[in-house]
Amino acid sequence: MAAELRRSSRYNDFLPITLFVDGDNHQQKLAGPLSGRIVNISNHGACLLMPHVMIDNFHIFHSTREDTSSSLQIKIQNPEDSETMKIAARPVWFNSMKLDDMKVFRIGVDFIDSLGRNDLRKIDKLSKNV
Repeated sequence: MAAELRRSSRYNDFLPITLFVDGDNHQQKLAGPLSGRIVNISNHGACLLMPHVMIDNFHIFHSTREDTSSSLQIKIQNPEDSETMKIAARPVWFNSMKLDDMKVFRIGVDFIDSLGRNDLRKIDKLSKNV
């Protein structure tokens, strides 16, 4: 049996997101927007489900892993008002899978700054509005 290596508990969710890639410490947009979903989330990271990972020649996982000055920007929009939550992250792992007749991609990310309890409550509230 594999040992659990996660630093904090994961909470299952299926929250819609918009993903961007920033470069040069948020000074430049490298890619995006891409639509996806958060599959699960914790204080330290999340699993993202993405229908696409390429924009032109830019691969949001591999290109971001190769360039340490770039980061993923996860945007969660509350559908009932204009409240937006943005989370900066770095990709950690990547795989593809078949979902029905479609190939989808899962990306594990570590948050650059850990989420606090209030942030997780806000995300939980947002997921109930979807």
